[in-house]
Formats: sequence, structure tokens, C-alpha cells
Amino acid sequence: MRWVAALLLMLAALPAAAAPPLVVTIPYMEREAPHRNYADQLLALALKLSSDRYGPFRIVQQRDETVIRRQLLELGKGSLSVAVAMPTPEWLDGALPVRVPIMRGLASFRYFLGRRSEAPLYDSIKTVDDLRALTVGQGPGWSTAKILEDNGFKVVYGGAHPTLIPMLGSGRFQLLMRSAYEVEPELRAQRASYPDLMIVDNFAVFTYMPMYFFVAKGQPLLAERLEYGLKKAYANGQLDLLFNRSFGDSLKLLRNRQTRFLSVPNTNIDPGFFERDRPYLLAPVVTLETEARRKR
Repeated sequence: MRWVAALLLMLAALPAAAAPPLVVTIPYMEREAPHRNYADQLLALALKLSSDRYGPFRIVQQRDETVIRRQLLELGKGSLSVAVAMPTPEWLDGALPVRVPIMRGLASFRYFLGRRSEAPLYDSIKTVDDLRALTVGQGPGWSTAKILEDNGFKVVYGGAHPTLIPMLGSGRFQLLMRSAYEVEPELRAQRASYPDLMIVDNFAVFTYMPMYFFVAKGQPLLAERLEYGLKKAYANGQLDLLFNRSFGDSLKLLRNRQTRFLSVPNTNIDPGFFERDRPYLLAPVVTLETEARRKR
């Protein structure tokens, strides 16, 4: 059997074939959004930083647009590798969350677009109970809609995102809730068509809302890889550089001392999410969530 041993030695001496790159399929969304662009760049960074342990990769974007609800279905089918979402029971059941909050909790600050003609009404809002008297627009499938409904708010549903500003402009609802990174870009984009549009600056809602990468259940190694890469990006400062470059203007909103943050609990998640995410969160998120829990 010496020839067998000799053959094994010869095979061991041959150069190992290069591993094929991991193909990571991401969704395409037609509407530009700062958090989507940031997430795509962060995903590429996490994959690059994890190459030392997990090997090469290639990112492929879908050709056809997929809205957020459809993305969960496609993760389940395996035609999509990674999507970005806020945790809800449906997402937590249907996909694998990568438990590193990619937005540092920035989505927890929910601002409102309103109409200048209703500014006196907005000025009268001082408490959560005051805000419950107004109607708030939401899109179908938005995770914020359940939070609002569970906390006793009057929610009015529209269709896809482009239908919501016209509905606000025509008075179908009194406020449209948007994130800290969406509200100013949307105002700039719509102000010419809707000159009565304004950002309400005397109040906003705070509810702890992490945002994660979600991975297809059939790709647990990808979830492990992304967690490894994201933690490296946090540790070496590259995530902070990308985050501040992407959301510097949005962070300025948080420093507006005129804005009173009205805290409501996020009924989509349990308290353990905040405790686990705390090391990665912005200081104002930790402060407001800690205060809110003390009062509940």
C-alpha cells in the first residue's frame, strides 16, 4: 500500500484550488434612501473585513424592485441572501437576524411631516395623550404602524410611499411619521409640489427601534460572517466613519432643544433587545430609553 501513501503525499503537495466567492444577493429598491445606501456600503465593508476568516465574496443586486414585505418572502425562498429591516415577530420568525444594530439606534427618533396651515394645532401638543388625538399616516407593512396602533394612536393607512405625501397635503391625515434620516430629504424633495409642507419641530416620538441585517435561514454561516465583520467595523472605527458621513445632517436634528421627545414602547420587541444592543448605540438613544424604562 506504499503507492497509496505516495499518492496522498502527491495530492497534498498540489496547490489548493481557490475557493469560489460567496455570492450575496441583495434587494433592489427604486426609491433612493440614505439608510439603504449606507446599509449596502456597510454590508460590503463587513464582508471585506471578514474575508480573512470566511474567504472571498461577490455582491449581486436583484434586477427587479422588491418592497420590504416581499423581501421577507424572498429570503424564505432563498432567492435573496440579505435584507435590512426592523425586527418584528414576522421577521424574527422568517429570517435570521444579525444581532448588531447597524443604525446605532438612529431610527428610534421618529419625526413628523405636517402642514404649515395646522401649525397652531401642532404647537398645542405637549404629551403622548395630546398626540393620540391626531391622525398619523402610515404605509402598509410598516413596523411603526403596529407600534402606533398598540399605543392607542389613530393610524390612517395609505398605499405605497409615493401616495403618502399627497394624502397629507389633501388632509387625509394630520401627520406623517418619518425617521430622523428620512424627514429632511423628503421635505426637500416635495416642498416645490407641496409648499404647505413642514417638519414639526416642537415634538417627535422616541421608541427604541434597532435595524439589523436579516439573512436567509438557509445561510447561517453568512449571519455568523456578518456579525464577525460588523463587530470588527465597530472596533476599528470604520463603521463610525461611514455612519457619520452618511447621517451627519440627521444627527444635527437630535440637538434641536425645541424638540420634546415623547416616549412610547416598541411593542414589536422585548426589553432584551435594548440591553443586548446597548454597547453599539448612540448616547442619546441609551439616555432616552433608560429614562423611559424608569418611568414605565
